[in-house]
Amino acid sequence: MKDTGVISNLDELALEEWLSSEELHRSQAADGSVLTCLNSLLARVQNTTNT
Repeated sequence: MKDTGVISNLDELALEEWLSSEELHRSQAADGSVLTCLNSLLARVQNTTNT
């Protein structure tokens, strides 16, 4: 997660908070990777920018 600054302006603690949030919908793929629902991610971004 140390390279998240490349794709996000969130610091590592904020990103961890987002990822552990129940607001993001996730599922696990057959290969073990985690998939995050884009709609829930965009809703989280919108909620953050509106507050």
